[in-house]
Amino acid sequence: MLWLAFFLSLALYFFSFPPFPLFWMAWVAPLPLLLASASLSGRARFFLWWLWGGLFFLAGLYWLPGTMESYAPVAWWQAWGALGALALYLGLYWGVWGWWSHLLMERGVPSFLAMATTLAFLEYLRGHLFTGFPWLLAAHTQTSFLPFIQGAALVGVYGLSFFLAWVWGGFLGLVKGPRKRGAWSFLLPLFLVAWGGARVAYPPQGRSLRVAVVQPNIPAQMKWDPTKAREQVGLLVGMTRRACGRGGLVVLPETVYPYPLFQDARDSRPLLDVVNGCSSYVLVGTNHVVKRKDGYYYTNREYLLSRAGVLGYYDKVHLVPFGEYVPLGRYLPFLYSLAGYRRGFLPGKSLSPLPMPGCPLGVGICYEAIFPFLSRAQVRRGALLLVNVTNDAWFGRSLAPYQHLTAALFRAVENGRWLVRCANTGISALISPAGRVTARSSLFVREVLEGKVEVVSSITPYTLLGDWLPLLSGGVALFFLWMGYFKPKYFSDR
Repeated sequence: MLWLAFFLSLALYFFSFPPFPLFWMAWVAPLPLLLASASLSGRARFFLWWLWGGLFFLAGLYWLPGTMESYAPVAWWQAWGALGALALYLGLYWGVWGWWSHLLMERGVPSFLAMATTLAFLEYLRGHLFTGFPWLLAAHTQTSFLPFIQGAALVGVYGLSFFLAWVWGGFLGLVKGPRKRGAWSFLLPLFLVAWGGARVAYPPQGRSLRVAVVQPNIPAQMKWDPTKAREQVGLLVGMTRRACGRGGLVVLPETVYPYPLFQDARDSRPLLDVVNGCSSYVLVGTNHVVKRKDGYYYTNREYLLSRAGVLGYYDKVHLVPFGEYVPLGRYLPFLYSLAGYRRGFLPGKSLSPLPMPGCPLGVGICYEAIFPFLSRAQVRRGALLLVNVTNDAWFGRSLAPYQHLTAALFRAVENGRWLVRCANTGISALISPAGRVTARSSLFVREVLEGKVEVVSSITPYTLLGDWLPLLSGGVALFFLWMGYFKPKYFSDR
């Protein structure tokens, strides 16, 4: 029965994530395993939940080896070994959650409080330790449940995982008692959903802005082929000219222009001529070359252009480990052989919004959209519209583009801002502050996605306070652990 419950919980949780329309399954997913493992020792529960988490991430990140084999000089066994190591690491957080939450419950802490505080704190740690990897968070299951995800404007995405785990503990309390306390525990998430329903019905308002998103659908193999560069320029010039027709903001994907802008007039002129001839502001990505004493490097750069010239630029701050730089490469040179390059990208140093008149832009490049603190910092500095540019061609036709879009969506809700997402091969989208996707493209389709967004200036509690709930949860859970160690029956005696 234990292993039947194990795989039932695993399947329920996996299929609750987008693009599967089964978000409701996440509200009960861990319960079969929680009930079946109740009599196990603390060590056994740790290893059981570690295995559960490892298998979940192995299934959820199945696309990673294919991406590595296609675009990095690694053998299949190295690619799958890297996924296995990553899954074991990420699964470790679930192992600690299974051990820690049960230990608190054994000390008399209510199940809903024990599960909620530990999960929120551990997911916050996962989003920050070792550069962070907040991918496939528990709250990501609830993208379709708009009233619930409005809570991100109060407590952020890690805080939403708190409320999801609170419900898990409430259900467990109903089954294992005391039932009255378990029943009362549902009032808090119900209040959150009621508040969220009102926010969905009465969203923040602002003035309208036309946006055109250019999705050129350039294959990854073509993108880095110098013999195809002129062909890419012709494609981009034609699509940009069409997108610029009625003013507003035109957004092109990450590093889409095959030449460094402003470093060779002949290479830059075709695009700049289009910008000079239109009334739109144009946001375009390119690799910018930086010369240093030890050689040439790149920065992953977004330029904001208009007929008046360059209004500003943003260099990607949070780089992708092994994709854009090699961690510890200076001390472990053999790691460069896995990445396939000797010199990577240099990180940007500023999170200041790009100064588009009347609507400063908070830009996140690719992977940056999964980190809440980056968008929050830009909104605190005055960004009135969030833009995520990316190139997800590396992922192919997998679940990864949907997972990436899901993570980015929460930045809109957390900060009460519209989010414009431009992806080279999709999924491009316009997302409201309520997390509603008002327009979206298909995968691997060449199109210009047009629509209207609103320039909103109100500030959410999350933008002001940040991740206060998961940090508070960590303090509470550690306090419970300390009290339970010295006074094992302290909470059960109350």
